[in-house]
Amino acid sequence: MKFLPKNLFVFIALFFLISCSKSDDDYTSATVVGYDLRLCPCCGGFFVSLDDKPDEVYQWYQRQGDMGINEKEKYPLKVKIKYYFLAKTCTASAGEIEITDLIKLK
Repeated sequence: MKFLPKNLFVFIALFFLISCSKSDDDYTSATVVGYDLRLCPCCGGFFVSLDDKPDEVYQWYQRQGDMGINEKEKYPLKVKIKYYFLAKTCTASAGEIEITDLIKLK
């Protein structure tokens, strides 16, 4: 059985590495408006406004670990996010989102 040339393996490995990199196309531009300090049963978390829906504000509770944002940040904070909407939850906003990846913008 013949083995493929070493250069072909390098090419294939590079192809897969490049195709698995983060792309800005996968992200949605958004603004973390601030931290919700209200004391109501469905309050708390962060307020997030999606750039493609600027009139709506969603709540995010940062359940998936520390993404480098806390209540002491200087708001509003421009970000790019990967997210999905959660099913009907108790919120004091347009709904709840779960952010799976976040990039802070300057």
